[in-house]
Amino acid sequence: MRRVSLAALSLVSFILGCGSQPASRSAAYFPESGQAPGWSKTSATRIFPADRLSEYIDGDADRYLRAGVEKALTSDYRYQNQVEATADIFVMKNPAGATQVFESQPADGSQTVKAGDDARLYPGTLMLRKGRFFVRIVAYQDGPQVGNALLALARSIAARLS
Repeated sequence: MRRVSLAALSLVSFILGCGSQPASRSAAYFPESGQAPGWSKTSATRIFPADRLSEYIDGDADRYLRAGVEKALTSDYRYQNQVEATADIFVMKNPAGATQVFESQPADGSQTVKAGDDARLYPGTLMLRKGRFFVRIVAYQDGPQVGNALLALARSIAARLS
């Protein structure tokens, strides 16, 4: 009986361990504090599989689901203790899905910036696509340094996406 219990416990530990690996790999898409100039990560990475996306994006999840989202990842950041921001990474089934979501965003009021395969900077928001990833970073404060700060965080995230 004791051997069966140990075997069962080992199997459960193995299964749970395997289940946590994708979350660890997904969390690695986000820079830790100090890895993006001026930015500190202020939350653990939260993961929303496609079937739970509406828990995170109320009302807009269908657009991502139609484009083939597999999961959404989100983390919070602070820039030099002045600007709070949330970074979202949407992992799509293929690059066409990331392009579809990116191109569905109006370009009005934005400027093209260099990050990932394509990126746009809006007042307080930066969106980019790289391969099968669509990234959105939203700042909750405004100011002259916000655009450059968002771009630094976006480039750090884009460098981790493969």
